[in-house]
Amino acid sequence: MSRLLVITRPALVKGFLLSGVEAYGAEDVESAQTLINTWMQSDEVNLLAIDDGLFEKMDPGFLNRLEAAQNLPFLTIPGGQPLGAEASHKFRIAQMIRRAIGFHITFKGEEAQAER
Repeated sequence: MSRLLVITRPALVKGFLLSGVEAYGAEDVESAQTLINTWMQSDEVNLLAIDDGLFEKMDPGFLNRLEAAQNLPFLTIPGGQPLGAEASHKFRIAQMIRRAIGFHITFKGEEAQAER
């Protein structure tokens, strides 16, 4: 992989840039999808880290294309507060783990929450 690309909220971009990572701010999901689409069409292989608040709101058809893109493996990263309806911190972590390993988990003492 040639580089790590991060898409997050504009307020968090400077922190990633200071750490030496190539980061881009997206005000909304549409601008994030437009940027990601340009990378999917490129022949260059990169690793993409997407703010989980943005990822949760992306179009399912777009996510299917992203998952099929051989040149752009991706993962989600916590980006602070959710963009939409409030979600518990534990629920957000469980969702990221489920996407990463393919299994739904629950934390001790909690009932399984319905899939969104």
